[in-house]
Amino acid sequence: MYHMKTIVPVEDNIILSKCMYYLRNPNNNIKIDDIEINISDQVMKFLKEAPNNKMVELEQRQCQLLQKLDLLYERIKAISSMCKLDLQTNYISSGEIQNAQNSTEIVIVLSPENLPYFLHVFLKNSPGLYITWHIHSSVSNENSLAIKEFFKSYQEIYPMAFDGKIKLRLIFKPVSATELRMSSLDVPLVGIVNILRYLCLHYTHVAPYDQNDYYVDGLLDQCHLLEKTSGKNKEEIVSKLFSQCKNFIYKNELTIVDLAAYIVIKWQNISKSVPRNWYNKCEKLFA
Repeated sequence: MYHMKTIVPVEDNIILSKCMYYLRNPNNNIKIDDIEINISDQVMKFLKEAPNNKMVELEQRQCQLLQKLDLLYERIKAISSMCKLDLQTNYISSGEIQNAQNSTEIVIVLSPENLPYFLHVFLKNSPGLYITWHIHSSVSNENSLAIKEFFKSYQEIYPMAFDGKIKLRLIFKPVSATELRMSSLDVPLVGIVNILRYLCLHYTHVAPYDQNDYYVDGLLDQCHLLEKTSGKNKEEIVSKLFSQCKNFIYKNELTIVDLAAYIVIKWQNISKSVPRNWYNKCEKLFA
């Protein structure tokens, strides 16, 4: 009745698929250049071709940051090589520090509540030491009067020490820790114990200090720890520091350890926690 159009020729072979769904081969439309590019480069290429310019700016900033990191790495590597310790370490002698510092002024910044009780022993044993002092405007009137009264007594005992070429300058201002701001070292030192280490190497007749004696440095580290510690931990450090003390802390003779411990204990106001005989001797020698 009706003529039907042939859709599938009967004479052609019909190839039936072996899977239910047809999948396009993903590699057919990929160029050879794209195959050779790795995943990271493909992502960067896509981001560059995108209309968003912020990604390009981000890449530039990342490159600048990597350059700075390379420069920082080189500096750290140089500092690390300078800090390496060899078995044949050359220690700085007290004489070398003296020669280097003959023309260099020492500047120490102290809290107005911490008076420099170490001055007496330095002025007494170092006639060529000339000092001066300054009070910052932020210091209270009460502390200013105490500082002026303190130096008034020293000017009466050592009048020549305040009239010459300045070698030691003391500045009183509100600070969290005593600091050596200027010296021949060209680097700051924090803490009165570390400052006394430096001063005793320069002024060798004040208090004996053998920097090659590791036990002495261990005791000085305890003094430095006592300076920074607050609360009940002080008693533990004091007991460890005076565990072998008879007349003096180390080898029963006066050393830098006694001077450092006395200054810290004086500043911390914990004289009742230390042996009374030792403290009285230090008062006569240092105060």
